[in-house]
Amino acid sequence: MARLILQMEGVNPGSIDLNLGVTRVGRADDNDFVIRHPSISAHHCELELGLEFVRIRDCGSTNGTFVNNQRIQSATLEPGQTLRIGDIPVLVELSTDTVSVPKFERARPPQSVDLGQGIWSCERHNGVRAQWHCPKCKGKFCSPCIHQLRLIQGRTHQLCPICSAHVEWIDYDDDSRGKSVWSRVKKFFRGDN
Repeated sequence: MARLILQMEGVNPGSIDLNLGVTRVGRADDNDFVIRHPSISAHHCELELGLEFVRIRDCGSTNGTFVNNQRIQSATLEPGQTLRIGDIPVLVELSTDTVSVPKFERARPPQSVDLGQGIWSCERHNGVRAQWHCPKCKGKFCSPCIHQLRLIQGRTHQLCPICSAHVEWIDYDDDSRGKSVWSRVKKFFRGDN
């Protein structure tokens, strides 16, 4: 953060916060920081605020821009330096504080676990056998976790609770759970049990 504070009585505005990028200073109304004083040119100078620097550039002013009492065309401002724009002494406040952002550990999303013999658990219920899998997000879920959408024609769509894609039935080799009673009766009479 950087701020310009005018050090002369009777000159308004008294201070301005610099935004990232270029701030134009001068007497004309189209400047970002207007200083109404006869020693200030219409477009006197520009201050550029970057992430780690403040640079000042004189715009061909009549009465000059000075850093540490030396007229400059362009300079990078350092903490403790004095700045004068025309006859106006200006204090530049620079904040060099670093911002510390704490690191947060994201909770690991639940995952299916192998229950043995090629059978996987539901992602949301580790002890329950997964009956559906999503080809889009690769999730595995039990029937109560699946979202069901019933259309007017009576057709029901099974949707993934994570990404809302259509899910597919997991066909375990020994799976008789979740199959209709009629398919189990046919399997029994064929002798496939």
